[in-house]
Amino acid sequence: MRYILAFLLVPALALAHTMSPTDYIRGNVDAVIAILTDPAHSGETISDAQMDQISAMADDFFDVPELSKRALGQYWRTFTQDQRLEFQKIFVQLLKSVYLKRSITYNNERVIFDQEILKSEILAEVHTTLTSPELHVPVFYYLTKRSGTWKVYDIAVENVSLVKNYRSQFQSILQTKSPDQLMAILKEKINEQG
Repeated sequence: MRYILAFLLVPALALAHTMSPTDYIRGNVDAVIAILTDPAHSGETISDAQMDQISAMADDFFDVPELSKRALGQYWRTFTQDQRLEFQKIFVQLLKSVYLKRSITYNNERVIFDQEILKSEILAEVHTTLTSPELHVPVFYYLTKRSGTWKVYDIAVENVSLVKNYRSQFQSILQTKSPDQLMAILKEKINEQG
């Protein structure tokens, strides 16, 4: 069964700098659910307008530089500054066009906020569970605080880390290809998604 993962890519709220990590995630989950349940967009499938709203939110939700650095792992050092900036743009597009579009559904699931773990003043985890009568999916958010605002740098759904998954793919490619070739491959994948 597919389930809502749209809340993975949502906006930083205006008061994010005063929020706890749990409040930050909860506010963003609520914002996406509001978009998905908007009566103006009734129907079984997510409308283009809803998808556009959620997609536009992703840039503020993620700590894109940290997410990119972790996804590239040891190869981050092999990228020039310009390549790093270009990779960040492409990687966010990839997340939006591939991951987000494949994962958005909403069937009145509930998000239970199980635990917040403050690792330090700037690192935290928020453990949630996505539930419905036939569903029980653990979703863990890994956050960092930059300029006073919490941002997500990784998500694990059923113990599968977004960062580790992409790191494995990227490292496999970068063993034989250059950073520019990796980015060309990712652009092609984005274009295939239309």
